[in-house]
Amino acid sequence: MKAFTLRFIIPLFLLFGWSHCANIQSPTGGPKDKRPPKLVSSIPAANATDFRGTTIMLTFDEAVKLNSPREEIIISPSPGKEVEYTVKGNKVFIKPKERLKDSTTYSFLFREGVQDITEGNVPPNLKLAFSTGPYVDSLTIAGQVYDVLEGLPKDKITVAIYSSDTFDIFSDLPSYFTKTDKRGNFTLENLRPGTYRIYAFNDVNKNLKVESRNEAFGFLQQDLHLQTHIDTLSIGLVQLDSRPLKISSIRNIGNITRVKFSKTLADYQLRPDSIIAHAFGENTSEINLWNPDGNDSLKLQLTGIDSLNARKDTLFYIKRTAIKPVKEKFSWSLGEPVINPENARMVTRITFSKPLQSLHLDSLYVQLDSTERFPIMREDLTFLKKKKEILVSKLLPKKLFAEDQNPLLKLVARPMLGLSMDSDTTKAFTNNISILWPEENGTIAIQVNTKKQDYILQLQNKGTHKVVLQTINTSKLTARNLPPADYEIRVILDTNKNGVWDAGNYYQRIEPERIIYYKSSEGTRSIPVRANWEIGPLQFSF
Repeated sequence: MKAFTLRFIIPLFLLFGWSHCANIQSPTGGPKDKRPPKLVSSIPAANATDFRGTTIMLTFDEAVKLNSPREEIIISPSPGKEVEYTVKGNKVFIKPKERLKDSTTYSFLFREGVQDITEGNVPPNLKLAFSTGPYVDSLTIAGQVYDVLEGLPKDKITVAIYSSDTFDIFSDLPSYFTKTDKRGNFTLENLRPGTYRIYAFNDVNKNLKVESRNEAFGFLQQDLHLQTHIDTLSIGLVQLDSRPLKISSIRNIGNITRVKFSKTLADYQLRPDSIIAHAFGENTSEINLWNPDGNDSLKLQLTGIDSLNARKDTLFYIKRTAIKPVKEKFSWSLGEPVINPENARMVTRITFSKPLQSLHLDSLYVQLDSTERFPIMREDLTFLKKKKEILVSKLLPKKLFAEDQNPLLKLVARPMLGLSMDSDTTKAFTNNISILWPEENGTIAIQVNTKKQDYILQLQNKGTHKVVLQTINTSKLTARNLPPADYEIRVILDTNKNGVWDAGNYYQRIEPERIIYYKSSEGTRSIPVRANWEIGPLQFSF
């Protein structure tokens, strides 16, 4: 019995010892593989002609894998939506369901669609072009896509061309397309001579159609007459809702009528205008109208105007109903009042969440001390009734801001300053007024060098993108008493001479007005301003 037991104990002891002494690990596999796969051959071969096959095959010098081929591998012209991608070892097979068109040059741009199976290395600039006809088209169209408002290049943007006059970028699929790289650059290759139109869009839903509601897009208004290579194009993207403007609903609830549109409005017109109060709602796709006097079946004509200047007219009646609307909370603000001591002018923006029945100006004033105050007069105000805003620009005595003075000023609103259409009242409120003293702020001087006749020069806060100063068609601008922050200078090429930036109109073939940003000699746009700094004059050439 003892021998039997010992015979089994010894192997178990040895096994226990081995399990603790042996440190079993996976092999390190040597140095990291940094070499990308290399294309050995393809069927058809590069620049082959008269190809009649149904499957394209690429052979590499090592095993590979596919990476989102439907997004990364771009085929122009498109062979149709249904394309089968498979990989077997070191071979990649591409098989369109539809037969390739006769006498057509096809271009395959693989981008990051093929990778090695170990480290995901990508063959650089992997392309394949061949023709189903007797020759391979070789012309190219190249350029860059950028964001118009930000002035920065945009990557992963689809760029497409078309030649048919009936082509619609919002409903039709392009035949020739590509995507921008990380620097916003694009190249459409293997094109035949002809006349084309070009556009670019952020294909969020990957259906190769422009969805203007949520996809930025851009275009060039001029046709491209392609006879030789074109490589200097620049296409700007904007977020522009080009859907037809429609009225979604008109509802009468108590003394309020709400008119909703299918998208945001740039403006609206109401006729007759002065009978009732009206303003935009929570956003600019809704217009609210108040009927406090109980007018029944009051006939009105409303015209909505979108950012494309498209108009939608409607004739309707507003009625006072027995339904009581949910009373919305009334809010308001005195804004952020500031004073430039050089001109002694106080400015601010007062906002209300509802239109006002009345405004009592004797309840609004600038307070210097317990005894001296400066009333806000009617001529100091600009009413933006549709937006429920009041711009205040009050000129104060210049002597208050002499070198030996340091006044403590407040903007005061006493109770009952405003009465809303729902009879809400404002409460007492006081805001300190900031004085932009030169020693606490900075200065930027700008010198414009250009042959352009019509432009808008703007200085904006880089962080908030708020325009702090603007001039039109002036070659010199000095911005004083700027609070410490980072700023940017830009110019809008005002092609239609209306003094504001316009987003363009695809249906009228009007491009967005171009915006050019100032850059330093180091290529940076940001201009840091610190207390008591003077910068410039900065030379801005465009």
